[in-house]
Amino acid sequence: MPPWPFVRELLIHDELESTSTVARAMVVDPGRLPPFAVWARRQTRGRGQRANAWWSDEGSLTFTLVLDPDAHGVRVDQEPRIALMTAVVLVEAVAALGLVDPGLGVRWPNDVEVGGRKLAGILPERVETPAGDRILIGVGVNVATRLDLAPPEVAAMATSLGALQPRPLTVAYLPTFLAAVLEGFPPALRRLAADDPTLAATWERLDLLRGRPIRAAIGPRNLIGVGRGVDPQGALLVDDGREIHRLFAGRILRDA
Repeated sequence: MPPWPFVRELLIHDELESTSTVARAMVVDPGRLPPFAVWARRQTRGRGQRANAWWSDEGSLTFTLVLDPDAHGVRVDQEPRIALMTAVVLVEAVAALGLVDPGLGVRWPNDVEVGGRKLAGILPERVETPAGDRILIGVGVNVATRLDLAPPEVAAMATSLGALQPRPLTVAYLPTFLAAVLEGFPPALRRLAADDPTLAATWERLDLLRGRPIRAAIGPRNLIGVGRGVDPQGALLVDDGREIHRLFAGRILRDA
């Protein structure tokens, strides 16, 4: 359904190991100008946070968006905020299409969840090229994903848009949802570049860890406390009873 919103080019592949790996190789081509995106109808070795694998099938939306940060007034050192901005784009795309669930929210630093189950994951990366820095945003969304065919450890912690609807979605819905997501990036990037307080207020409102017990793995140690929100810089606030820690990186353990 071209032309696609926002991107100059959408490169569609029937199958790839990883859209981020392909985008990383393409980004050094001086003839290929961002923004562009790589979409795989089937991704076999997707990557999540800290090189974790991302399982997907033909009903999953897996793509990587390539941006020139200078063109959008965005700093490349803002990976936490870029991940949260992308999460807001995904949540708003879901809402705009009428696929609304009251438990929909953002699990810091880079997941969208419903009812404690993962719906989407986000992986922002910075790549240096001869033409300047580029930002790659890898996105995986369970749209019409057959989680009954997923490995047990994936099925136990995931959900899909189709599972949340009265009528199941099919792979034919993927282009519609991808277009809705891409359409959300230009206004979100403008809000991020302008430090628009409404953007931070949105990810704060969607924060699923506020008021919940948290165990965060930070290097060799664990921080145990209670979530106190996500600040405008994208830091997770954790109260350990003595002080409030600001986390810009770390892994939130699910057994907290």
